Amino acid sequence: MLNTSTLKLNRDFGRLYKKGKSYAGGYIVVYMLKTNRHDKRIGLTVGKSFGKAVKRNRIKRLMRESYRILEPTLPDGFDFVFVARNRAEGKSLDQIKRDMSYAVKMVLEAN
Repeated sequence: MLNTSTLKLNRDFGRLYKKGKSYAGGYIVVYMLKTNRHDKRIGLTVGKSFGKAVKRNRIKRLMRESYRILEPTLPDGFDFVFVARNRAEGKSLDQIKRDMSYAVKMVLEAN
């Protein structure tokens, strides 16, 4: 990921959940918040209700790869948090990527 760093602190995630714009797609929920930074930051979350660690890690890998493909089209200066919904289990990379792209587009249009 070229111009992207990761969100690691709980307060950063909490700030996005409270103040960020969100859109719930079929498989992914995206939260976005404009920042004063010149790069993008990303956070990925998958709840324990999704399943055991193997399933959670697989969906995170698919989300990370989808983000890597979509990254050049996303604007700088935003924090993103992508949350996997339980319906995402068993979906392909193409389905996850399409849903992430649509969810981000919907949030950007709402700004």
